[in-house]
Amino acid sequence: MKTKKLLKGCLAAMLLTGSIGLAGIAEPVGAEANAAGVVNKLPDPQWSQPDVVGDLGSLEEGPFEIPKLNTVYLHTKEERPTQTKIWVVDTLKAFDTETGKLKWSTNFADPGTSLVREAQPYLVSPDGTVYVTFTDNLSPTGTQVYAVGPDGKRKWTLNFSSKDGYLFRLATGNLVFVSRGKMDALGNYTGGSLTLIGKNGARLKSLAYKGTVTVKGSRVLIQTNYGGGKGSRIEALDASLKRVFAHQLPAQSYAEVDYNEVLADGTVLVRANLPKTGNRLFGFDPTGKLLWGRDIAGNAVVASLGSGYGVYANGKLSLFNAKGLVKSAAIQDKTDFFIALNLLQDGSVELNFPGSGRYVLDPVTLQAKYTIRLPEDAGFTYSGNGVGYVVTEKGFSRYKL
Repeated sequence: MKTKKLLKGCLAAMLLTGSIGLAGIAEPVGAEANAAGVVNKLPDPQWSQPDVVGDLGSLEEGPFEIPKLNTVYLHTKEERPTQTKIWVVDTLKAFDTETGKLKWSTNFADPGTSLVREAQPYLVSPDGTVYVTFTDNLSPTGTQVYAVGPDGKRKWTLNFSSKDGYLFRLATGNLVFVSRGKMDALGNYTGGSLTLIGKNGARLKSLAYKGTVTVKGSRVLIQTNYGGGKGSRIEALDASLKRVFAHQLPAQSYAEVDYNEVLADGTVLVRANLPKTGNRLFGFDPTGKLLWGRDIAGNAVVASLGSGYGVYANGKLSLFNAKGLVKSAAIQDKTDFFIALNLLQDGSVELNFPGSGRYVLDPVTLQAKYTIRLPEDAGFTYSGNGVGYVVTEKGFSRYKL
């Protein structure tokens, strides 16, 4: 699933810059020189669990660790024979992070549901609840959402008639199910709806929308395209689906709702390519007041990092708060393509150059805690707190760096 996100980021960068060429190739410089640990080879695993994955193609999501619960989740597909056929069933497993022993396993092969449903990436809340969403084009109940507690027991199940929808988790812990409807010639989904769902599975509110939607932090962002060079409108809803503000982008501008960001306090960052001006990032405070507009590079990667945000472009990572620049550092690797910037569970900042290097940085100093350089086919996922996992067709293993 991460690969899809990176690919989408690449395509957006092409559109924003008007170019499909690679940026300059350079040798690694910057944070690695001061790295606390450069990892070119993994140590012996803390533990390994063989034969829990099966065919590598069956893996739906990489391992997801909840440190405070000493639990790591793995979502796979398992073969289940019937009288006429062998079906592949989605299965969620929980393992003890210290011993690797299986805590529990549950599957979603419910009576009356299709065994060929498509599973979306699962969502994991800080309390260990896992939300799994299935879409089924052949069923009258097109989408099913399951909530599984950290004990492996189901909390609730919801059905939606939409056959094209996605589930998001708000910072409040509540959920938003986005039904897409049909897409018009301008790139807007019409006939779609937003459903606010409580942590207990109760449907709290529903409303219709037109456009494209993403949910980040405490905000629901809706972009409506008007076509004919008229620009787009960005609308922000709060965690109760009440409108906070709406902003009309200039004519002939280009934007994608997925590339907007939301900070922890509700500040919204809107990114757009403006005619004659180029790429700009606009900051709106939690009430919707426009704070500023800042120029950014067309190939920049922008990500919310909690109370602030990061911008990586042209070999430099810069950290900002709502008022301005806080810290910057030169970090350049062998490629400037498909770069990802994330905030990890332990508060570290991760700057990933796929196929080259992964930098785990202190969020204040930007000094590297780890610089991870492993073969692209190593299958390593860094979870934070100096721990990572490798998943192969032979099983999966936990490593302490």
